[in-house]
This record gives sequence, structure tokens and C-alpha cells, in this order.
Amino acid sequence: MVTQDLPAKQANSDSPDEPLAIAFGRPAAACKFALMPTQLLVESADPILLLSDTVRHVCAGTAARTMAQAIIHPIDTVKTRLQVTAPALKLQRWQQRIKDNPLDLYVANHRVVHTRNWLIRGPKDVYRGLTGAVLGTIPTAMLYFTTYEWCKTRLEARGAPSAITHLASASAGAVMSAFIRVPTDTIKHRVQAYMETDVFLGARHILASEGVRGLYQGLVPTLMRDVPEIAIQFALYEKLRKVVESRKGFAKLHTWEHLVLGGFSGACAATATMPLDFAKTTIQCGSSQPVRQVLKAAVQQHGPAGLFRGMTPRVCQTAIMSAMFFTLFEFWKAQLKPHHHRGTRDRLLEPKIWHKRRTHVWKRQFVQQ
Repeated sequence: MVTQDLPAKQANSDSPDEPLAIAFGRPAAACKFALMPTQLLVESADPILLLSDTVRHVCAGTAARTMAQAIIHPIDTVKTRLQVTAPALKLQRWQQRIKDNPLDLYVANHRVVHTRNWLIRGPKDVYRGLTGAVLGTIPTAMLYFTTYEWCKTRLEARGAPSAITHLASASAGAVMSAFIRVPTDTIKHRVQAYMETDVFLGARHILASEGVRGLYQGLVPTLMRDVPEIAIQFALYEKLRKVVESRKGFAKLHTWEHLVLGGFSGACAATATMPLDFAKTTIQCGSSQPVRQVLKAAVQQHGPAGLFRGMTPRVCQTAIMSAMFFTLFEFWKAQLKPHHHRGTRDRLLEPKIWHKRRTHVWKRQFVQQ
């Protein structure tokens, strides 16, 4: 350690910055650090110290969004297949098989659960398009949270109310990120609906047959859906979180509390924007009609319920996605904090099993060699 190499009079200096300044070969007055001697270079060498709060939030949001997207992808696949109005032959067969082979749960010779067998073709089938989803989510989330934090910082500097700040920032992030998200969504949905065999081959086929414009089918309904959905989701979550925090008397919630608040916010947002999500998926899977005609045709064929096709998996998907995202977002924000800035409440966001596994790996790599 640094203090072992210092002369006694230097190690016993009254200035807490002097040993650290000597270690860097600079006078204590020029040293910008405010660390105690026992921390010294261990904390100052942490690369996380070089990151601003905005960069940490962008990184945390990107990691959280990508992980959550991978977790809920099977539900998104089921939702997409239920919403397609002109299914391919393979999708028609899948729809028929899940009806003919339901899953039943009996308790004391009484059927208590009757549902369709979504995994009729195995788990791998519902993960079709996952590669495109993940590859698209990373730049989409990066652009979204960069825009969100940029707008939030400037609106807060101008003294805008908290609700307006979050709504405007979330809406701006949704608009900007849509230009990356829509092409990847179009490819992903077509692979999920058996219209394309592979993400990369699907992209080449769409470009060859429809051009760049084909990749941006569904841009308008995407913006019409995402702006209010994300705005409702973020605003409601922030409001609920502050209410719970004020009632509990501290600023950090437990992981399960983030799960509940995030899930509830996502479910509300999904329900409010369901017709627009149906129109978006329909257009991205090949329909050439505008949004108004898609909605009108659905009502004519199936009544008002036609606008809510796939609602159950979508609400489940969005609730789980929101719960996982907001929990992982808070977790990664805590993980990206410098250690000496972490409070005792930050530990509430660290799952025990994660912490133990990480420590165990570190011990294997650095102690047992």
C-alpha cells in the first residue's frame, strides 16, 4: 500500500490529501481528490470515476433494456403471431396446432387450467428472431437513453417541473430511437411470423424486394404507439416510486418494489396503446394499408375486440419487460457508482446470488492461481 512507503512524518500528515498527492508526485494543494488515506489509489484507480452520471445512466439503461428484451422475447413471439392478419402457411399450421393440442391442468379430477400449447414446436421456436432483437436493442437503447438524459439535463437546468421533464425526455428519446428500432423490428417480426427464415437473410430479402422503405414499414404507428407508451410508463413509474419512497422515509427501494412498480406501469401503458401496437405489427408483417384502414378492417371483421388481438401476451410481455427493465436499470446504476459513493441502501438492489457468484469468480481468478 502507499502508506507503507511513506516517511513517518508524511504518513502522519494532518492533510488527508497529502499522501495521495505525494503518490501522484504533486503538491497536496493541487490534488483534486477528497479520499481518506486508507482508500488512496484503490478508489482513485477505479475507471468508473471517469464516467459522468449521464454516461452511467446511458450505460445502465442500455444494459437493462437489452437483458430485459432477451428475457421476454418468447412472449413477444407469441404476441406477434396472434396479431398477423394474413399469416403464412407455416404460421397457419402453428395456429391450428396450438388449438388442437391444448395444455390442461387437473386438480382432483377437475380441470383448473386450459390454455394453448405455445411451445408446440419446442422452446427454440419461440426464440426465432432473438438475434435481430438483441442487435437492434443495443443501439436503440443507447440512442434512447442518450437523448433522454440530454433532454432531462437541459430541462432540469431550466427549472421545468419533474413530470414535464420526464414526459418530454421520454418522448424525445422514443422519436429518435424509432429510426433504428423500426427496421430491426420489421425484420424480427417477419422471422417470428415464419415469413423469413433468418434475420440476416430476411434483411437482404426485404432490401432487395422492397428497398430501404420496406424496412421502415410501420414507422408511423410505431411513433404513435411508443411516444405515449414510454411517456406513460416512465412518468407513472417515477411518480409511484417517489410516493413509495416518501412514505417509507428513504430514497432506495427493495428489488421487489421496483418489480411491482415497473410491472404495473408497463401493464397500464400496454393496455392504453394496444390498438396502435396491433396496427404496427400488422403493417410490419406485410400489410400495405395505412393505420386508419388497418384499424377499420379489424373492427369490421372482429368488432372492437379485433383491435385487442394479442392483448394478453402483450400486457404480460410489457409488464414483465417493465419490471425487469426498471429493476435492472436501478441495479446497474448502483453497480456503476464509485464504491465510495455508494450508500447502504444501494445494497438492496444487489441480489445475493449475483453478489456471491461474482465474488466467487474473483477469488478463483486472483487468489487460487
